[in-house]
Amino acid sequence: MTVAVIVLSIAAAVLLLLCILQKREMRHIEKQLARIKDEDTNILIHSGNGTADALINRINTLLKEIREIRAVYAQKSHALEQMMTNISHDLRTPLTSAMGYINMIQHTNLPEEEKSRELAIVEKRLIRLEELIGSFFEFSQIISSGKQPEKTELNLVSVLEESIVHYYDDYCDRGRQIRFECTTHRLLIPSNQNMLLRIFDNLISNALKHGEGDLTVTVQNTGQIRIVFENILSTPNLDVTRIFDEFYTTDISRTKGNTGLGLAIAKQFTEMLGGSISAEMAGRTFRVMVVFDAD
Repeated sequence: MTVAVIVLSIAAAVLLLLCILQKREMRHIEKQLARIKDEDTNILIHSGNGTADALINRINTLLKEIREIRAVYAQKSHALEQMMTNISHDLRTPLTSAMGYINMIQHTNLPEEEKSRELAIVEKRLIRLEELIGSFFEFSQIISSGKQPEKTELNLVSVLEESIVHYYDDYCDRGRQIRFECTTHRLLIPSNQNMLLRIFDNLISNALKHGEGDLTVTVQNTGQIRIVFENILSTPNLDVTRIFDEFYTTDISRTKGNTGLGLAIAKQFTEMLGGSISAEMAGRTFRVMVVFDAD
């Protein structure tokens, strides 16, 4: 009887000790969780006496998952904010151009034939503006939801020619030309036409605003489709390694105002379409290379 009492007493003491230790561990965990909440720190829960390791491991796993979700959300939120800012600036370009032509028609004595030509240009600018407004919601949904853009089989040469024609008059007005070098009239790739146009438009408009002399656009197909935009850069001391960094304040897509989505957005769209984009300088010669896999 005495032995049984002793055994029960020892068991009770052990259970009491375990309860005390677990209670301390729960308080230890509670304090750490409160600190993580109040300080928004990235630390994980650590064990105090080892009595709740399984629970701590589960909590730490959940903390890691929550932080990953937060990081993805923050990235998407920032990308959407940048997208909205840049596209709102981009919308002004065809509108400002159209208003300029309308003002010229209204306040100058142009021959009827020339007026018709200018009105045709205005119509093209307004059509482009309508396309941009329609695309705005598509782009924002792609960035915010993370879904892949819808692709169809496109003639890349035709899309590129459309962008070049859009800026042809602007280059001519500055005594410059766009030289297009391509050995084929048909180069099919799966892509999104609106996004592809935005990439080419942005690169051509950046070359117009921040370059000198003619712009040479070359298309090469050697297993991969490589589109090279080359001109003389008027911006000195450019850090090419950061040219697509949206936080690079001397980015040539933003140093002299906003007329396009920015090179950071061009990079984002290119990568979303499964391609890659890079830049290099040799002296004052600036090149941007856009590469897509051949179909």
